[in-house]
Amino acid sequence: MSDCHATDKKHKKGRAFFLMAVLVLCLFFPVRGEAKVKAPKMECHAYAVMEAGSGEVLFGQDENKVIYPASTAKLMTAIVCVENGDVNKKIKTTSEIINGTTYGTYCLGLPVGVKFTFKDLLNISLVSSAADATDSLAAGVFGSKAACVEAMNAKCRELGLVQTSFDNPVGSDIGAGFDKTYSTAAEMAKVCRYAMTIPMIRSAVEKSHYDASAGGMSCNTTNWFLRGMASYDEDRYEIIGTKSGTTNAAGHVFIATAVDDEGHEVICAYFGNVSKESTFSSIRKLFDYTFQKYDAGKLQLTSSNYDVRCSKDLGAVYDTYASLNCYPTSRDGLFHPNRAVTRTELAAMLRGVNGLEESGVLDVFEKGNRTGNVTAGRLALLIRDLFPEHLTAEAVEEALAGCTGTEGLTEEEKEAFALFIKNGLAVDDSCKNAGQVLTRKQALLIADRLSDHQVRYAASHPVFLTGETGAQLPEQAAAATTEAAAEATTAADSTAATEATAAATTAAGSTAATEATAAATTEATAAATTAAGSTAATEATAAATTATASTAATETAAATTAEDAGGLPAYEELQCGQMDALAGFNKKWMEHLINQITAAAENGA
Repeated sequence: MSDCHATDKKHKKGRAFFLMAVLVLCLFFPVRGEAKVKAPKMECHAYAVMEAGSGEVLFGQDENKVIYPASTAKLMTAIVCVENGDVNKKIKTTSEIINGTTYGTYCLGLPVGVKFTFKDLLNISLVSSAADATDSLAAGVFGSKAACVEAMNAKCRELGLVQTSFDNPVGSDIGAGFDKTYSTAAEMAKVCRYAMTIPMIRSAVEKSHYDASAGGMSCNTTNWFLRGMASYDEDRYEIIGTKSGTTNAAGHVFIATAVDDEGHEVICAYFGNVSKESTFSSIRKLFDYTFQKYDAGKLQLTSSNYDVRCSKDLGAVYDTYASLNCYPTSRDGLFHPNRAVTRTELAAMLRGVNGLEESGVLDVFEKGNRTGNVTAGRLALLIRDLFPEHLTAEAVEEALAGCTGTEGLTEEEKEAFALFIKNGLAVDDSCKNAGQVLTRKQALLIADRLSDHQVRYAASHPVFLTGETGAQLPEQAAAATTEAAAEATTAADSTAATEATAAATTAAGSTAATEATAAATTEATAAATTAAGSTAATEATAAATTATASTAATETAAATTAEDAGGLPAYEELQCGQMDALAGFNKKWMEHLINQITAAAENGA
């Protein structure tokens, strides 16, 4: 067979193995973002119903098709103005901006030369959808409308909106000569989700009426739900915003936000109905459908948590695990990141973030005091119980240098806290105090770091994945081998036992260590049997057997971590292990597995 043919066959085998392995993994790890229930057919261009807490689209119709956002684009204008402007600033209207608004857009008729507050222009823009207020705000913050548009598109890139673009602050589209303003229902739902985390915007869109502080201006909302012009099931949920719009190209559009009394928040981004009446009626039907499915157990909803879901310090971590429904819930829809975490709340996070749903250790921890606070030292002890490790006395002393609150800890607790510090689980300096009462924010960040630690731990402890018991640490295995060899020599009192022990010693540190130890076991067992069936012989046999298993476990662990040295991890262990042990494992371990599968495929499996 030619080298070329052999190489091609090897590559085909690798590709086939890769695809088969990925298929198996997909069975255990559901794809994020798939529809949760059947989407009702509606008469519109597109719609998306999103759970605001997690950012997942629950269901939709052509939600990824390009549409025109009309005045819902003003949500993005508001976002960039609040984030980049001085909210305490007063902005003077100019004739250039007031008279330069896009022809055909709705204007409130703001007077020229009047100083409006930032809050005035923001509220008029979002409540009444007045283009003159929007343009005045955009130019007042950025110096020009063009600079505001640049900021809007930069924000799109930041939020990962790949199908959204703006070329004006008010949402004028191709019908008015603006051909670079477009989006999708799903991506405009994301814009709304983000906007509703900004208190100033959230407050504005909840208003049915607004009176400006200057110019004698007042306005009513375009949201018929807030004005009582469109009905909905107010006993089941409340519609609190958000933004309407209409152009000839877009049709009638509205993005609505609803909350229930459990703190859940749902967004319906609806685009392209033929009339305003049918738009609001259709949105009501979709909200009814959503909450009915939740009540029937067909949908899971996450607490809104709008105070953290898009925050710069916690938002990315929060979104990673939001769909797991493992966060504390509050009727006010807030996460309260600085509130002390309880044992029950921490246990829920660890079960979700770290895939520990079946952990008996967590069950015992939680039942100890469900509403009790958790200190950094107590969490360290819990983590050590979940992922057993040991440190030398010197390593403990070194890790605890600079830490506080360790004076009253037992030796076991000190070792656990030292592991907590050594493994990089302290997310801030306060966590280096063993007596620090942890907050919800700290608990989530620690759980996230723990997921990284789990990958490293699993790589060096194969038993963690396969579900086997009795694994020993490397130093324990080495000690067991030495002790077993000594006992075998004494019990047998024969040349065979001595030679077997010598062979095992020579093979130490080599690839043949496992085979040498197995040979030693066989010969030592035979010698022990010859030794008149004494008690010593029986003990020697058992000890030698234990040594073999321990050494094999050590060799497997070493092979698993061989990737950095150019070799593949112990892939066979992962392939043939108990897959149910992997099914509940966290996202980062899945990525680790895929990397291993890819490497194996590239090398021909």
